[in-house]
Amino acid sequence: MNGPPQRRDAARAPGDAAARRRILEDLETTLFVEAAAGTGKTTALVGRIVSLLRRGGATLDRVVAVTFTEKAAGEMKLRLRAELERARTRAGAEGEEFARLTASLEKLELARIGTIHAFCAELLRERPVEAGVDPLFEVATEEESERLLTRAFEGWFQEILADPPEGVRRILRRRARGPRASGPRDSLRRAAGSLVEHRDFDASWERGAFERAAAIDAALARLAQLAALADEADDPEDWLAKNLANLARFVEENALREAVRGRDYDALEAELRELVRERRQGWHWKGRPRQRFGPDLERAEVIARRDATKAELEGVLEQADADLAARLREELRPVVARYQELKRRAGALDFVDLLIRARDLLRGNPAVRSDVQERYSHFFVDEFQDTDPLQAEILLLLASRETDETDWRKVAPVPGKLFLVGDPKQAIYRFRRADVAIYEATKRRLVERGADVLHLSTSFRGLPALQEAVNAAFAPRMQGGDDGAQAEYVALEPWRDDAPERPALLALPAPRPYGDYGTVVSWRTEESLADAVGAFVDWLVRESGWTVDERESQDGPVPVEPRHVCLLFRRFKSFDEDVTRPYVRALEARRVPH
Repeated sequence: MNGPPQRRDAARAPGDAAARRRILEDLETTLFVEAAAGTGKTTALVGRIVSLLRRGGATLDRVVAVTFTEKAAGEMKLRLRAELERARTRAGAEGEEFARLTASLEKLELARIGTIHAFCAELLRERPVEAGVDPLFEVATEEESERLLTRAFEGWFQEILADPPEGVRRILRRRARGPRASGPRDSLRRAAGSLVEHRDFDASWERGAFERAAAIDAALARLAQLAALADEADDPEDWLAKNLANLARFVEENALREAVRGRDYDALEAELRELVRERRQGWHWKGRPRQRFGPDLERAEVIARRDATKAELEGVLEQADADLAARLREELRPVVARYQELKRRAGALDFVDLLIRARDLLRGNPAVRSDVQERYSHFFVDEFQDTDPLQAEILLLLASRETDETDWRKVAPVPGKLFLVGDPKQAIYRFRRADVAIYEATKRRLVERGADVLHLSTSFRGLPALQEAVNAAFAPRMQGGDDGAQAEYVALEPWRDDAPERPALLALPAPRPYGDYGTVVSWRTEESLADAVGAFVDWLVRESGWTVDERESQDGPVPVEPRHVCLLFRRFKSFDEDVTRPYVRALEARRVPH
């Protein structure tokens, strides 16, 4: 709960006040701002734009502000209008500053505030000949792109079934397990989709020296040696002995099949994968806690041999998967080609096309690049942690002076022309190819070329006690590395005061977590939580007397109502069961609106 806010005295500056002041005043330096949720990063970005316009450093028609979604772009434009109005009011009714702000408001609808895809589409429509695109191209929606890709895949798949190449043949031997598991055909479709999404990386994949048949032969021989230990067990009902018996059964059944048809390495590769991953085989079973397993055979020795065999088998399968991926990379290329042709016939470009074509236009045509560089004086980028390699390349090419350098990693942005805001801690979703490693590498290159990194750490949302819990949970685990694959954690600093009359963070216990044998079991815990949550929400809104602050309200804290409560779930379905339904029933049983 984040209320009542107990706001601090407005005269007290936040701990990161110096960084916020630089954002508004240091307009001649390239700034890379890292800001956590609730620290006002979009407010800082809008404030810098207003400061730039107010001082005459730019006009709004020469400013580009890049956001991640169209909705965010609309919200940014509204916030920019509000800030321009406030700044104009403060400037008075005359003077140069008032005139500049008035002109900016008049040009607000002409401002390039939108997604990077919309910006690239506009650029391509201006230069269709140089870009080599249909002047009347349409931007394919995600649904349309999926439909075309499915059509391309289906045509390829039907043709390839007549004589499948090795990679396809191997993956078709794999079976789906469980109600939610996908089959080999769906796996191929997802692989094709991934290749289409990353088609700008079109080099062939390296294939290491891997003799699949010899590796599988050796792994199966080791497995047979381990399985033979099942006959040595003093107690066949011991769980470790049962595990070895399961392995022995697999070895025996495979030998019987091979006696009839010979060794089928495609089938064996698929079956060994299932053997290793199937929990019912009992790879984790250790049996009764006693020292001896069988005559002259210690239990610890058997477990060590089993673990070593499993590790060797997993290593072989890992190598086999890498070899298979490299093969499929080449075998699926026709799907990408068919997809491209279908788009060409439809006169459509998808989101990746917009980025690739715009990048190629800027990188390969110095005249076009120089024109765009001159036209736009400043670039502002929000949510930079969601930027993919192509977007980063386009932005850095445009923010630089160079027109002949084609390697975006070597260009230097014009001081003050580029302003980036992001939170690397949120770069975990890999949505549309976003990768924290790209974020960290770009930040490092910009710093080497004169950019400064600022941190906004004062969070205006959460209460201090809640922020302390977040800091304690993440700081020890989020340690940045040299490879840039992990973000460095920056601790949140408080702005609001705690509400002494109630806690900021509660851990609601599960009332009935025990199974039939008196041990805590997950399904019992999940089963009992819905009713506990429903009872707590009922108490919270009817009896607690707690209050919250509403941003839109000027009357101070208001009592907690159902609309102030949000229930978050990791997923909506589990094994095709609606996990939200018990919570809905718990709320409805107590007549709590939801």
